[in-house]
Amino acid sequence: MPADISDQTLDFLLARAGLDLTPAQKAELKSVYAGIAAMAERVHKPRGIMAEPAHAYLFNEEDL
Repeated sequence: MPADISDQTLDFLLARAGLDLTPAQKAELKSVYAGIAAMAERVHKPRGIMAEPAHAYLFNEEDL
């Protein structure tokens, strides 16, 4: 994800989500976008079977 977001892109995403924000709220959201994008990159990664160890009975070394 890019570190910044254009006003047009932000408006599109907000409209798609059904959100109607004030200009101040949009400015604040735009100022923290880089951090949100970084979090999304960390979250959206494939996870091995050990992500839910209570449901795993057999696993290999690469699952650790």
